[in-house]
Amino acid sequence: MSPPSKRGSSSCQHPAQVGIIWASDHGSILGGNGNMLWRVPADSKFFRASTMGGSVIMGRTTWDSLKGALVGRRNVVMTRSEDWTAPGAHRASSLEQALALAADGLEEELGADPRTGRAASWPRTWVMGGGSVYRQAMEAGVADLLVVSTIDLNVAARPEGAVAPVLVRAPSIDLAQWERDEEDSDVLGTWRPRSGDAGWRVDVWRRRA
Repeated sequence: MSPPSKRGSSSCQHPAQVGIIWASDHGSILGGNGNMLWRVPADSKFFRASTMGGSVIMGRTTWDSLKGALVGRRNVVMTRSEDWTAPGAHRASSLEQALALAADGLEEELGADPRTGRAASWPRTWVMGGGSVYRQAMEAGVADLLVVSTIDLNVAARPEGAVAPVLVRAPSIDLAQWERDEEDSDVLGTWRPRSGDAGWRVDVWRRRA
């Protein structure tokens, strides 16, 4: 279990482990105007397999970009709007509350962890965006694992009409705090086969002891 200092001083129950998962291009761009700027079905399938049977914590903008609650997962949405509700969503007013909601009775609701392979050892609680929620989670030091897909695109170099006016960037990874897991990551310099718009790769980072 992570050191208590990572979880803050609250007595609320928190997940034993927390992961942060994102996909970004070569320029660390996550998306723009609340939308993804590419279509890579294989990476979407990877995200689903990695998070299935767990809790996913997101901001309101990310929630609004979805077509509804992510099936087979507990959807926790961070918003300051106290009267906000949505089918299939649990509202949280802070990251602290979101982590508590993510942990409370998860196995009773969703059953045993359905994941197989390397994902079976990964956290069942995930922070999945957007940019401000990623920053909060990274600054609070709540994560034990980072799972990062790099999309083989450079969005900023696309024709002007294809780039959203407001681009959101992924958080930086401090190498003093994070170590690349060579076994769980794709081989450096390699790419998975093109899917939709581009090839892609996965790098997994674990917090240094």
